[in-house]
Amino acid sequence: MQEIEKTVAVEREKKGVEPPNMEVISITPLNHRDLTIARQVHAIRQFAYAQEARLLQVRQFPPLDITAEDIQQSRESFLGAISASLLVGSVSTEPSPELDQVLISSLVVHPDYQRRGIARALMIEVLRDEAPQVFTVSTGVKNQPALALYRSLGFEEYRFSTVGPEKLQIVTLRLARPHLSIERKSLR
Repeated sequence: MQEIEKTVAVEREKKGVEPPNMEVISITPLNHRDLTIARQVHAIRQFAYAQEARLLQVRQFPPLDITAEDIQQSRESFLGAISASLLVGSVSTEPSPELDQVLISSLVVHPDYQRRGIARALMIEVLRDEAPQVFTVSTGVKNQPALALYRSLGFEEYRFSTVGPEKLQIVTLRLARPHLSIERKSLR
């Protein structure tokens, strides 16, 4: 399978009086069957999900229990965000248990690379490349940064649930049809 690399320019403003700095981020399919890549995805997930667990104020956070071997054997499809030959973020999708829907099962960006538009770039590629009519994604009710991103892309809340011994409140969002107006310029 030919991997087509899609390059996305992500603007980042530095503190102080310096002008904005352009950083080139490549969004590309990942072969998660390769254990080296699965380990890289796992490492980023560990950092990002530990951060999310702190944000949600939970000690037991199931995404932290997923191993590199679980990632390698999963039926998910992965896209990665590459900066200077380093994997800095990933998104994975899989068929939803609900008919004719795609579940965005994981969206993570290494904490050192957050707030640069990388999660948005990954999501835009998912929404652009996938064919189904409906996408779903779940996150903690208290995860305001994730909720803001999903809402800005047109996702709407449609289901609430509680999981785990700590009664973590989860919201599932749905996007009925990807917005045709999603352009790379929306990364700015």
